[in-house]
Amino acid sequence: MNLALKRNRNALTPFRTELEDLMGRFLDAPTSVFESNLPEVFRRPGFPPVNVAETEKSWIVSLDLPGLDEKDITVQLMGNQLVVSGERKWEAEKKDKEYHRTESQYGSFQRAIELPDNARRQPDALTASYKRGILEIVVPKVEPTPAAKIPIRAG
Repeated sequence: MNLALKRNRNALTPFRTELEDLMGRFLDAPTSVFESNLPEVFRRPGFPPVNVAETEKSWIVSLDLPGLDEKDITVQLMGNQLVVSGERKWEAEKKDKEYHRTESQYGSFQRAIELPDNARRQPDALTASYKRGILEIVVPKVEPTPAAKIPIRAG
């Protein structure tokens, strides 16, 4: 007598239907609906916010860093990247206060901004200033090499 194991294909139907429904909601959902279902850490933009502007002679990188002191911020030039890092510490006073909602961001941060090809990459060429919660870094542009005529010698 030969026994063959008979599988009930219908036993997986509820699981398959649920999986297809989940994938359909995941893949077909509009971006705003999908994003609203994500945890906040995946929805918020990079911290701190960065703005990059261009003038005729330089690139200007500015970062919003409210509540920090200059000593809490580090600016480094690493290859072709400008790296800004620091830490914003939670210093809550417990005098007659009980927080019910806190939207301020605390903790360490790091932002790396890739510099364009025409940016000078010598640390002594860059200047950084911090005023009223905004860090501004000026990165001078490399002076373009003027066109030079190459003389041709006769053979």
